[in-house]
Amino acid sequence: MSKEVFFNSARPLGRCENITSVWYAYDGPKRFAVGGYIDVSHRYENIIITDEFVRNKRDEQVIVMIAHGITGGKLYGNDQKQGQFLPGTCELVDYYIVSGDAGIPIGASAAGIPEERCLPLGMPRTDAYFGHDKGWGNTIMAKRNRAYLYVPTFRSAYNCPTPKINYRLLDSLMEFDEILIVKRHYNQRAPLMEEDLVHVWEVGCYEPSARYLFDCDVLATDFSSILFDGYLMGKPSVLTADAKDPYLEERGMYYRYPDEYGSRSIAVAGNEERFLTLLREAADNGMQETERACIERVASACDGHAIERLIKFVKELA
Repeated sequence: MSKEVFFNSARPLGRCENITSVWYAYDGPKRFAVGGYIDVSHRYENIIITDEFVRNKRDEQVIVMIAHGITGGKLYGNDQKQGQFLPGTCELVDYYIVSGDAGIPIGASAAGIPEERCLPLGMPRTDAYFGHDKGWGNTIMAKRNRAYLYVPTFRSAYNCPTPKINYRLLDSLMEFDEILIVKRHYNQRAPLMEEDLVHVWEVGCYEPSARYLFDCDVLATDFSSILFDGYLMGKPSVLTADAKDPYLEERGMYYRYPDEYGSRSIAVAGNEERFLTLLREAADNGMQETERACIERVASACDGHAIERLIKFVKELA
Protein backbone atom coordinates (compact mmCIF):
# COMPACT_ATOMS: atom_id res chain seq x y z
CA MET A 1 0.00 0.00 0.00
CA SER A 2 1.33 3.45 -0.89
CA LYS A 3 2.47 5.71 1.90
CA GLU A 4 0.26 8.67 2.62
CA VAL A 5 1.45 11.87 0.98
CA PHE A 6 1.07 15.22 2.71
CA PHE A 7 0.47 18.25 0.46
CA ASN A 8 1.12 21.74 1.82
CA SER A 9 0.97 25.37 0.70
CA ALA A 10 0.56 28.75 2.35
CA ARG A 11 -2.51 29.26 0.15
CA PRO A 12 -5.78 27.31 0.06
CA LEU A 13 -6.13 24.40 -2.32
CA GLY A 14 -7.27 25.93 -5.59
CA ARG A 15 -5.00 28.96 -5.38
CA CYS A 16 -1.67 27.11 -5.16
CA GLU A 17 -1.66 26.02 -8.77
CA ASN A 18 1.32 23.64 -8.76
CA ILE A 19 0.19 21.83 -5.63
CA THR A 20 -3.44 21.75 -6.78
CA SER A 21 -2.49 20.23 -10.13
CA VAL A 22 -0.63 17.36 -8.49
CA TRP A 23 -3.21 16.93 -5.70
CA TYR A 24 -6.08 16.20 -8.10
CA ALA A 25 -3.99 13.88 -10.25
CA TYR A 26 -2.46 11.85 -7.40
CA ASP A 27 -4.62 8.78 -6.69
CA GLY A 28 -2.92 7.48 -3.56
CA PRO A 29 -3.59 8.24 0.13
CA LYS A 30 -3.12 11.97 0.68
CA ARG A 31 -3.84 14.94 2.90
CA PHE A 32 -3.65 18.69 2.37
CA ALA A 33 -3.12 21.49 4.86
CA VAL A 34 -2.59 25.25 4.60
CA GLY A 35 0.40 26.78 6.35
CA GLY A 36 3.58 28.62 5.43
CA TYR A 37 7.10 27.97 6.75
CA ILE A 38 6.06 24.52 7.89
CA ASP A 39 7.20 22.22 10.68
CA VAL A 40 6.37 18.67 9.57
CA SER A 41 8.31 16.84 12.29
CA HIS A 42 5.07 16.13 14.16
CA ARG A 43 3.37 14.54 11.14
CA TYR A 44 3.45 10.81 10.38
CA GLU A 45 3.36 11.16 6.60
CA ASN A 46 6.65 10.13 5.05
CA ILE A 47 6.43 12.15 1.83
CA ILE A 48 5.76 15.88 1.89
CA ILE A 49 4.99 17.79 -1.32
CA THR A 50 5.10 21.53 -0.72
CA ASP A 51 5.76 24.91 -2.28
CA GLU A 52 6.69 26.40 1.09
CA PHE A 53 9.77 26.55 3.31
CA VAL A 54 10.45 23.72 5.73
CA ARG A 55 11.56 24.35 9.31
CA ASN A 56 11.77 20.90 10.89
CA LYS A 57 11.32 17.31 9.75
CA ARG A 58 12.01 13.76 10.88
CA ASP A 59 14.85 11.75 9.34
CA GLU A 60 12.54 9.31 7.58
CA GLN A 61 10.50 12.06 5.91
CA VAL A 62 11.20 13.06 2.31
CA ILE A 63 10.52 16.68 1.35
CA VAL A 64 9.73 17.44 -2.31
CA MET A 65 9.51 21.19 -2.88
CA ILE A 66 8.10 22.65 -6.09
CA ALA A 67 9.92 25.79 -7.19
CA HIS A 68 8.35 29.20 -6.77
CA GLY A 69 7.79 30.86 -10.12
CA ILE A 70 8.91 29.22 -13.31
CA THR A 71 12.46 28.34 -12.22
CA GLY A 72 12.51 28.94 -8.51
CA GLY A 73 12.92 32.70 -8.57
CA LYS A 74 10.58 33.95 -11.27
CA LEU A 75 12.34 36.37 -13.60
CA TYR A 76 14.60 38.01 -11.10
CA GLY A 77 17.83 36.97 -9.42
CA ASN A 78 16.75 36.21 -5.86
CA ASP A 79 20.07 34.55 -5.18
CA GLN A 80 21.84 37.80 -6.05
CA LYS A 81 19.52 40.42 -4.59
CA GLN A 82 16.85 40.39 -1.89
CA GLY A 83 16.63 36.65 -1.46
CA GLN A 84 13.30 34.85 -1.69
CA PHE A 85 14.72 31.98 0.35
CA LEU A 86 15.60 32.57 4.00
CA PRO A 87 18.89 31.07 5.28
CA GLY A 88 18.38 27.52 6.46
CA THR A 89 14.84 27.12 5.12
CA CYS A 90 15.78 24.87 2.22
CA GLU A 91 18.52 22.76 3.78
CA LEU A 92 15.92 20.17 4.81
CA VAL A 93 14.54 19.88 1.26
CA ASP A 94 15.40 16.53 -0.31
CA TYR A 95 14.30 17.33 -3.87
CA TYR A 96 13.59 20.66 -5.54
CA ILE A 97 11.44 20.60 -8.70
CA VAL A 98 12.37 23.12 -11.41
CA SER A 99 11.02 23.91 -14.86
CA GLY A 100 13.95 22.86 -17.00
CA ASP A 101 17.68 22.22 -17.17
CA ALA A 102 18.50 25.92 -16.86
CA GLY A 103 16.62 25.97 -13.58
CA ILE A 104 19.03 23.51 -11.97
CA PRO A 105 21.89 25.95 -11.20
CA ILE A 106 19.43 28.80 -10.62
CA GLY A 107 17.38 26.79 -8.16
CA ALA A 108 20.43 25.35 -6.43
CA SER A 109 21.95 28.80 -6.00
CA ALA A 110 18.71 30.42 -4.84
CA ALA A 111 17.76 27.63 -2.46
CA GLY A 112 21.27 26.78 -1.29
CA ILE A 113 21.09 23.06 -2.08
CA PRO A 114 23.22 20.76 -4.31
CA GLU A 115 22.41 20.70 -8.02
CA GLU A 116 21.79 16.95 -7.99
CA ARG A 117 18.77 17.57 -5.77
CA CYS A 118 17.21 19.95 -8.32
CA LEU A 119 15.08 17.91 -10.70
CA PRO A 120 13.96 19.40 -14.05
CA LEU A 121 10.53 17.78 -14.14
CA GLY A 122 8.61 20.89 -15.22
CA MET A 123 5.99 23.05 -13.52
CA PRO A 124 2.79 21.01 -12.92
CA ARG A 125 0.51 24.05 -13.32
CA THR A 126 1.68 24.52 -16.92
CA ASP A 127 0.31 21.16 -18.12
CA ALA A 128 -3.10 22.80 -18.53
CA TYR A 129 -1.67 25.25 -21.05
CA PHE A 130 -1.27 22.70 -23.81
CA GLY A 131 -3.82 21.55 -26.36
CA HIS A 132 -6.22 24.51 -26.17
CA ASP A 133 -6.93 27.26 -28.66
CA LYS A 134 -8.22 30.81 -28.29
CA GLY A 135 -11.71 30.68 -26.83
CA TRP A 136 -10.94 28.05 -24.17
CA GLY A 137 -11.03 30.75 -21.49
CA ASN A 138 -14.57 31.77 -22.46
CA THR A 139 -13.87 35.49 -22.07
CA ILE A 140 -14.86 38.51 -24.13
CA MET A 141 -11.38 38.47 -25.66
CA ALA A 142 -12.26 35.37 -27.69
CA LYS A 143 -14.85 37.41 -29.60
CA ARG A 144 -12.34 39.98 -30.88
CA ASN A 145 -9.92 39.56 -33.77
CA ARG A 146 -7.12 41.26 -31.85
CA ALA A 147 -7.15 40.81 -28.09
CA TYR A 148 -4.35 42.18 -25.91
CA LEU A 149 -3.74 41.30 -22.26
CA TYR A 150 -1.74 43.72 -20.10
CA VAL A 151 -0.49 42.21 -16.83
CA PRO A 152 1.93 44.44 -14.89
CA THR A 153 3.69 42.93 -11.90
CA PHE A 154 3.51 44.30 -8.36
CA ARG A 155 5.91 47.24 -8.08
CA SER A 156 4.92 49.24 -5.03
CA ALA A 157 7.63 47.78 -2.83
CA TYR A 158 10.41 48.63 -5.24
CA ASN A 159 10.24 52.40 -5.71
CA CYS A 160 8.95 52.13 -9.26
CA PRO A 161 5.19 52.63 -9.56
CA THR A 162 3.11 51.05 -12.28
CA PRO A 163 3.28 53.17 -15.47
CA LYS A 164 0.68 55.91 -15.85
CA ILE A 165 -0.73 54.79 -19.16
CA ASN A 166 -3.19 57.02 -20.98
CA TYR A 167 -5.93 54.42 -21.42
CA ARG A 168 -8.33 56.95 -22.91
CA LEU A 169 -5.84 57.68 -25.68
CA LEU A 170 -5.35 53.98 -26.33
CA ASP A 171 -9.10 53.48 -26.44
CA SER A 172 -9.53 56.25 -28.99
CA LEU A 173 -6.87 54.67 -31.24
CA MET A 174 -8.25 51.14 -31.20
CA GLU A 175 -10.46 49.67 -33.89
CA PHE A 176 -13.86 48.01 -33.40
CA ASP A 177 -12.44 44.44 -33.39
CA GLU A 178 -9.71 45.18 -30.81
CA ILE A 179 -9.78 44.92 -27.03
CA LEU A 180 -7.21 45.47 -24.29
CA ILE A 181 -7.80 43.73 -20.94
CA VAL A 182 -5.89 45.10 -17.96
CA LYS A 183 -5.24 42.51 -15.24
CA ARG A 184 -3.44 43.90 -12.22
CA HIS A 185 -1.43 41.86 -9.71
CA TYR A 186 -3.41 40.46 -6.75
CA ASN A 187 -1.26 42.55 -4.37
CA GLN A 188 -2.27 45.68 -6.29
CA ARG A 189 -5.61 46.33 -4.64
CA ALA A 190 -6.34 49.77 -6.13
CA PRO A 191 -7.65 49.71 -9.73
CA LEU A 192 -5.29 50.94 -12.42
CA MET A 193 -8.13 52.48 -14.42
CA GLU A 194 -10.76 54.97 -13.32
CA GLU A 195 -13.43 53.37 -15.51
CA ASP A 196 -13.89 50.81 -18.23
CA LEU A 197 -13.82 52.25 -21.73
CA VAL A 198 -15.13 50.94 -25.06
CA HIS A 199 -12.03 48.92 -26.00
CA VAL A 200 -10.07 48.92 -22.72
CA TRP A 201 -11.40 47.08 -19.68
CA GLU A 202 -9.94 46.19 -16.29
CA VAL A 203 -10.78 42.88 -14.61
CA GLY A 204 -10.57 41.96 -10.93
CA CYS A 205 -7.18 41.29 -9.39
CA TYR A 206 -8.29 37.90 -8.03
CA GLU A 207 -9.63 36.55 -11.30
CA PRO A 208 -7.50 33.67 -12.68
CA SER A 209 -5.09 34.95 -15.29
CA ALA A 210 -5.08 31.72 -17.30
CA ARG A 211 -8.56 32.34 -18.75
CA TYR A 212 -7.38 35.58 -20.31
CA LEU A 213 -4.06 34.12 -21.42
CA PHE A 214 -5.91 31.45 -23.37
CA ASP A 215 -8.02 34.04 -25.17
CA CYS A 216 -5.52 36.82 -25.83
CA ASP A 217 -3.50 37.20 -28.99
CA VAL A 218 -0.69 39.19 -27.36
CA LEU A 219 0.57 39.44 -23.79
CA ALA A 220 1.97 42.75 -22.56
CA THR A 221 3.84 42.58 -19.26
CA ASP A 222 6.95 43.81 -17.52
CA PHE A 223 8.90 41.76 -14.96
CA SER A 224 6.29 39.10 -14.26
CA SER A 225 6.90 35.37 -14.76
CA ILE A 226 3.50 35.27 -16.47
CA LEU A 227 5.66 35.99 -19.52
CA PHE A 228 6.69 32.32 -19.59
CA ASP A 229 3.10 31.14 -19.17
CA GLY A 230 2.22 33.16 -22.25
CA TYR A 231 5.13 31.79 -24.24
CA LEU A 232 4.15 28.22 -23.36
CA MET A 233 0.73 29.00 -24.85
CA GLY A 234 2.38 30.45 -27.94
CA LYS A 235 1.46 34.04 -27.10
CA PRO A 236 3.85 36.72 -28.41
CA SER A 237 4.77 39.50 -26.01
CA VAL A 238 5.36 43.21 -25.80
CA LEU A 239 7.56 43.97 -22.80
CA THR A 240 6.98 47.22 -20.98
CA ALA A 241 10.22 48.76 -19.80
CA ASP A 242 8.91 51.71 -17.78
CA ALA A 243 11.00 52.38 -14.64
CA LYS A 244 13.00 49.20 -15.18
CA ASP A 245 16.25 50.56 -13.77
CA PRO A 246 15.10 50.96 -10.15
CA TYR A 247 13.28 47.63 -10.30
CA LEU A 248 16.31 45.79 -11.65
CA GLU A 249 18.59 47.53 -9.20
CA GLU A 250 16.44 46.17 -6.39
CA ARG A 251 15.67 42.68 -7.71
CA GLY A 252 18.16 41.81 -10.43
CA MET A 253 17.43 39.48 -13.36
CA TYR A 254 18.81 36.14 -14.46
CA TYR A 255 19.24 37.39 -18.03
CA ARG A 256 19.36 40.80 -19.70
CA TYR A 257 15.99 42.51 -19.63
CA PRO A 258 14.36 43.05 -22.03
CA ASP A 259 16.74 41.87 -24.77
CA GLU A 260 16.93 38.20 -23.79
CA TYR A 261 13.28 37.87 -22.81
CA GLY A 262 11.47 39.30 -25.84
CA SER A 263 11.87 40.97 -29.22
CA ARG A 264 9.49 43.91 -28.66
CA SER A 265 9.83 46.34 -25.78
CA ILE A 266 8.86 49.91 -24.99
CA ALA A 267 8.42 52.39 -22.16
CA VAL A 268 4.67 52.77 -22.55
CA ALA A 269 3.85 55.97 -20.65
CA GLY A 270 3.85 58.77 -23.21
CA ASN A 271 4.26 56.30 -26.06
CA GLU A 272 0.80 54.81 -26.19
CA GLU A 273 0.48 55.03 -29.98
CA ARG A 274 3.76 53.17 -30.52
CA PHE A 275 2.69 50.63 -27.88
CA LEU A 276 -0.47 49.87 -29.83
CA THR A 277 1.59 49.52 -33.02
CA LEU A 278 3.78 46.92 -31.32
CA LEU A 279 0.74 45.04 -30.03
CA ARG A 280 -0.69 44.88 -33.55
CA GLU A 281 2.65 43.81 -34.97
CA ALA A 282 2.92 41.02 -32.40
CA ALA A 283 -0.62 39.84 -33.19
CA ASP A 284 0.24 39.71 -36.90
CA ASN A 285 3.70 38.14 -36.65
CA GLY A 286 3.59 35.97 -33.53
CA MET A 287 6.48 34.78 -31.40
CA GLN A 288 9.97 35.50 -32.65
CA GLU A 289 13.23 33.60 -32.22
CA THR A 290 14.06 35.46 -28.99
CA GLU A 291 10.82 34.31 -27.38
CA ARG A 292 11.26 30.72 -28.55
CA ALA A 293 14.85 30.64 -27.32
CA CYS A 294 13.80 32.11 -23.98
CA ILE A 295 11.17 29.49 -23.25
CA GLU A 296 13.43 26.66 -24.40
CA ARG A 297 16.15 27.86 -22.06
CA VAL A 298 13.99 28.60 -19.04
CA ALA A 299 11.17 26.06 -19.24
CA SER A 300 12.44 23.21 -21.39
CA ALA A 301 10.64 20.59 -19.27
CA CYS A 302 7.25 22.32 -19.45
CA ASP A 303 5.71 20.16 -22.15
CA GLY A 304 2.33 19.16 -20.76
CA HIS A 305 3.64 16.11 -18.87
CA ALA A 306 5.11 17.61 -15.70
CA ILE A 307 2.38 16.19 -13.44
CA GLU A 308 2.88 12.74 -14.88
CA ARG A 309 6.64 12.86 -14.26
CA LEU A 310 6.30 14.24 -10.74
CA ILE A 311 3.69 11.66 -9.69
CA LYS A 312 5.84 8.87 -11.12
CA PHE A 313 8.75 10.16 -9.06
CA VAL A 314 6.64 10.39 -5.89
CA LYS A 315 5.23 6.88 -6.42
CA GLU A 316 8.78 5.56 -6.63
CA LEU A 317 9.56 7.25 -3.33
CA ALA A 318 6.45 5.76 -1.75
